[in-house]
Amino acid sequence: MDDVGAVLVAGVIGAAVALWGVFSQRAISRRRATLDLISRSEADKDMLAARQRFIELAKADGGLAPFAEEAREKDPDTYKIRLVLNEFELISIGIQRGVVDYELYALWFRSGTVKYWSHARPFVIRLRERTSNDMFYHEFEELARWLGGARKPRRYWWWGKIR
Repeated sequence: MDDVGAVLVAGVIGAAVALWGVFSQRAISRRRATLDLISRSEADKDMLAARQRFIELAKADGGLAPFAEEAREKDPDTYKIRLVLNEFELISIGIQRGVVDYELYALWFRSGTVKYWSHARPFVIRLRERTSNDMFYHEFEELARWLGGARKPRRYWWWGKIR
């Protein structure tokens, strides 16, 4: 092998090592961000109180659907319901964009997410009917579907497709 060939081989090996470093660092960062999200979520007193109230209301007679009515939009309980649902929306978007690690999140809260969706579904359906907007909490619905056994979520931009 001549000098040019040796330099070329060294360059290819160096580029491969650099690419591996970038991809592995990206995966580590995504997992760390997911663990931070979980830790903050479990330590946030407002979110914990909202989740507790969400479950209480979901198990009560009538469930959550009555809170989707326009007359109850300013109700503190409606605020808590929306707080919980919005958290799931953000997690779903984070997974789609490659910021939140799907596998790690699924290990932590797969069954809980599906259960929360089953409680939230009547509220969401009523809200969608009332507003004629089928996009309310669509991302949360997709998240529950993925975690319930459907295909893994797709990433919407090319960099997010890189693991």
